[in-house]
Amino acid sequence: MTLTIFGVSKNAIVAIGLLYVLIICENAQGAEYVVGVFKYSNPLFKVEQVTKTQFDNCYSDYNPIKTYDSGHDKVKVEKGTTYFICAVPDYCGYGMRIVINAT
Repeated sequence: MTLTIFGVSKNAIVAIGLLYVLIICENAQGAEYVVGVFKYSNPLFKVEQVTKTQFDNCYSDYNPIKTYDSGHDKVKVEKGTTYFICAVPDYCGYGMRIVINAT
Protein backbone atom coordinates (compact mmCIF):
# COMPACT_ATOMS: atom_id res chain seq x y z
CA MET A 1 0.00 0.00 0.00
CA THR A 2 1.39 3.41 -1.02
CA LEU A 3 1.01 6.32 1.38
CA THR A 4 -0.67 9.29 -0.30
CA ILE A 5 -1.23 12.89 0.71
CA PHE A 6 -4.07 14.64 -1.12
CA GLY A 7 -3.99 11.83 -3.64
CA VAL A 8 -0.23 12.21 -4.40
CA SER A 9 2.20 9.47 -3.37
CA LYS A 10 4.80 10.20 -0.69
CA ASN A 11 7.62 9.34 -3.12
CA ALA A 12 6.31 11.86 -5.65
CA ILE A 13 6.16 14.56 -2.98
CA VAL A 14 9.77 13.83 -1.94
CA ALA A 15 10.91 13.90 -5.57
CA ILE A 16 9.11 17.21 -6.19
CA GLY A 17 10.66 18.66 -3.02
CA LEU A 18 14.17 17.65 -4.09
CA LEU A 19 13.59 19.08 -7.55
CA TYR A 20 12.43 22.35 -5.99
CA VAL A 21 15.59 22.53 -3.83
CA LEU A 22 17.78 21.92 -6.87
CA ILE A 23 16.02 24.62 -8.84
CA ILE A 24 16.28 27.32 -6.17
CA CYS A 25 19.89 26.59 -5.22
CA GLU A 26 22.34 28.83 -7.01
CA ASN A 27 25.21 27.02 -8.66
CA ALA A 28 28.46 28.41 -7.20
CA GLN A 29 31.71 27.65 -8.96
CA GLY A 30 35.15 29.11 -8.60
CA ALA A 31 38.08 29.33 -10.96
CA GLU A 32 41.60 30.64 -10.77
CA TYR A 33 42.91 32.79 -13.58
CA VAL A 34 46.46 34.04 -14.01
CA VAL A 35 46.37 37.66 -15.13
CA GLY A 36 49.63 39.24 -16.28
CA VAL A 37 49.24 42.45 -14.31
CA PHE A 38 49.15 40.46 -11.08
CA LYS A 39 52.40 38.61 -11.81
CA TYR A 40 55.46 40.83 -12.03
CA SER A 41 59.11 40.87 -10.96
CA ASN A 42 59.93 44.57 -10.76
CA PRO A 43 59.87 45.64 -7.07
CA LEU A 44 58.72 49.12 -8.08
CA PHE A 45 55.37 47.83 -9.35
CA LYS A 46 52.29 47.58 -7.19
CA VAL A 47 48.71 46.68 -8.04
CA GLU A 48 46.00 48.75 -6.40
CA GLN A 49 42.37 47.78 -6.06
CA VAL A 50 40.45 51.03 -6.52
CA THR A 51 36.97 52.50 -6.90
CA LYS A 52 35.41 53.11 -10.33
CA THR A 53 36.13 56.84 -10.05
CA GLN A 54 39.78 56.18 -9.20
CA PHE A 55 39.95 53.69 -12.08
CA ASP A 56 38.43 56.18 -14.54
CA ASN A 57 40.91 58.85 -13.40
CA CYS A 58 43.86 56.42 -13.24
CA TYR A 59 44.66 57.78 -9.80
CA SER A 60 44.12 56.26 -6.36
CA ASP A 61 44.62 59.50 -4.41
CA TYR A 62 47.06 57.44 -2.28
CA ASN A 63 43.94 55.84 -0.83
CA PRO A 64 43.35 52.53 -2.66
CA ILE A 65 40.95 49.91 -1.37
CA LYS A 66 43.86 47.48 -1.20
CA THR A 67 47.48 47.34 -2.40
CA TYR A 68 49.22 44.21 -3.68
CA ASP A 69 53.01 44.17 -3.96
CA SER A 70 54.26 40.57 -3.75
CA GLY A 71 54.71 40.10 -7.50
CA HIS A 72 52.71 36.87 -7.26
CA ASP A 73 49.45 38.38 -6.09
CA LYS A 74 46.35 36.23 -5.70
CA VAL A 75 43.15 38.20 -5.46
CA LYS A 76 39.77 36.78 -4.54
CA VAL A 77 37.07 38.81 -6.23
CA GLU A 78 33.47 38.78 -5.14
CA LYS A 79 30.48 38.78 -7.47
CA GLY A 80 30.29 42.15 -9.20
CA THR A 81 32.83 44.56 -10.69
CA THR A 82 36.32 45.07 -9.27
CA TYR A 83 38.83 47.65 -10.53
CA PHE A 84 42.65 47.47 -10.50
CA ILE A 85 45.36 49.88 -11.62
CA CYS A 86 49.15 49.90 -11.63
CA ALA A 87 50.43 52.17 -8.86
CA VAL A 88 53.41 53.42 -10.89
CA PRO A 89 52.61 57.00 -12.01
CA ASP A 90 51.38 57.21 -15.63
CA TYR A 91 51.36 53.42 -16.17
CA CYS A 92 47.59 53.22 -15.74
CA GLY A 93 47.20 55.80 -18.50
CA TYR A 94 49.34 53.58 -20.74
CA GLY A 95 46.89 50.72 -20.23
CA MET A 96 48.15 49.01 -17.06
CA ARG A 97 44.68 48.60 -15.57
CA ILE A 98 41.97 45.98 -15.58
CA VAL A 99 38.28 45.60 -14.74
CA ILE A 100 37.02 42.22 -13.56
CA ASN A 101 33.32 41.43 -13.85
CA ALA A 102 32.60 38.33 -11.76
CA THR A 103 29.23 36.70 -12.25
